[in-house]
Amino acid sequence: MANVKSTTETAKNVAVKKAEETKEAVKTAVKAVETKAEAVKAEVKADAAKAETKAAAAVKAEKPAPAKKEEAAEKEVKVDDKKKPGRKVGSKNKPAKAEKKEAAHPEVFVQYGPNGEASVEAVVERIKNEYAAQGHRLSSIKSMKVYVKPEERSAYYVINEKTQGRVDLF
Repeated sequence: MANVKSTTETAKNVAVKKAEETKEAVKTAVKAVETKAEAVKAEVKADAAKAETKAAAAVKAEKPAPAKKEEAAEKEVKVDDKKKPGRKVGSKNKPAKAEKKEAAHPEVFVQYGPNGEASVEAVVERIKNEYAAQGHRLSSIKSMKVYVKPEERSAYYVINEKTQGRVDLF
């Protein structure tokens, strides 16, 4: 009787330990996916800002040209004003740089067990390849949700809220 209880307790302890390891792996994977989502959001915001800047430049370009009398007056002012625009001599203010450096594109990996490691980008690429192999066009992808389950060594996906499937992680 004592051996049965001891074996049962050992089995419970092993199962609890394995469940805790799995929970930690899932938490790590969720953090990685959230980090990737934040990076994508930042890219979208940057692209939107660029589009707004281009739109503003297009609006400025559409303004009508000044009348010929106004052009002549402007030319006279420019001839009289021989100073170059820019910062003053001895000024400590440096001109602002036109370009901003883009944020580093993070590489996100999912690790599970001693030999299991997969790049999130590689998983997304596998999903796209499988979707194309099913006869779909990649350009038809409007939304993609990826659910990483390291304990099953797979990733599940839903594309355009219609097509769903599974790919291997490792």
